[in-house]
Amino acid sequence: MGVQQSKEELLYQQVNYGNIEGIRNLRAQGAGVEWIDKEGKTPLMVASMRPDLLNVAKALIELGANVNAYRPGSHAGTALHHAAKKGLDPTVHLLLSHGANPFITNDDCNTALDLAREKGHVNVVRAIEGRISLFSGWMRENYGPGFLEAFAPQFMTRKIWAVILPREARNPTRPVKLELAIYPELQAAKPRVVVKLWKSQLEEPKYNLADPSMTIFDKVTKSRYKLLPAYEGDKQQLRSFYSACCGMAQVASMVPARPVNAPSPNPIPNPSLAPSAESTPSKEDLELAMAINASIQSAIAEGVPNVQPMTSTNSSLNGWGSPDSPAPSKTSGQAQVDAPSSSKYNGWDVPGTSSNQSSSKPNKSQNNNPSITNCTSNSSNTNCATTC
Repeated sequence: MGVQQSKEELLYQQVNYGNIEGIRNLRAQGAGVEWIDKEGKTPLMVASMRPDLLNVAKALIELGANVNAYRPGSHAGTALHHAAKKGLDPTVHLLLSHGANPFITNDDCNTALDLAREKGHVNVVRAIEGRISLFSGWMRENYGPGFLEAFAPQFMTRKIWAVILPREARNPTRPVKLELAIYPELQAAKPRVVVKLWKSQLEEPKYNLADPSMTIFDKVTKSRYKLLPAYEGDKQQLRSFYSACCGMAQVASMVPARPVNAPSPNPIPNPSLAPSAESTPSKEDLELAMAINASIQSAIAEGVPNVQPMTSTNSSLNGWGSPDSPAPSKTSGQAQVDAPSSSKYNGWDVPGTSSNQSSSKPNKSQNNNPSITNCTSNSSNTNCATTC
């Protein structure tokens, strides 16, 4: 006589058959939805690995399946890992909208986003980044020797797709760690470079210029990255990008997202029409902040994890930063970039710069450039992450 199968095992089998009605009947009879096969897969994991079982995955979630159940072992993980590895972006959207945690790593220390990048699944990469990014959009990158900028600046920039992402889930006890992923094009699954912003120094843009830029010095690779807004003179976008680098997601959300299939950015006809350099919050800014708060409330209703409503226009950081930390001002985190003579400007050698000691208050005799932010600072006046 064969061993009688449990209701849980029978439900698991109905998942393989795609029999939603059978799954519901067994669930009504008290069958659980977390039965594990000999490979450690739950019914939801099985449904998340096949494109024809999307409706089955929906039914299992409705019946209470744990979207973050973990399967140990190499190349395993959660249902989101399996869906991302297979390139099933509809399933990825489904799991994320029902609380799947994109920051969980498998035994190989890979997140679902890491697997999607490795396998070249562009749609999955964009789907996950769209859920957790503080900023994503077209930017311009300045490249080549710095002395050529004065002669032919229009030939020294190239368009890039820039995304600012938290490295891990928000931890209230420590600042969030952010990464800047630079893609050569929108259809690229793998970023050309990933900059660890918590190990970088940021130079605040000079918004009084017609076409301001932002400089990031990566202290790990000794490289510099000079980024400009997608459209010449678009100071609002650059201000949002800088704010996102410092962990202020709600500021980045103030710029309407451009369609992902938008054409290559062109200079705006009249740069003088770009937003002014004044940073004092206006009535329009407060109205935008209220609209963003409503969006966050909507995200909470959809089940998006780690999203908290804003208590004020300068706090909460959209769930990624410490709610008790004030927003950084233009004069916070003063530090001169310490770049040795062997540093690189996106791969080109440039003369080294002299180093000055960091100070929470500008000292005219020590620091003549108060616009450089040290993202490894432990000061409470900055939202940038501390060094590991």
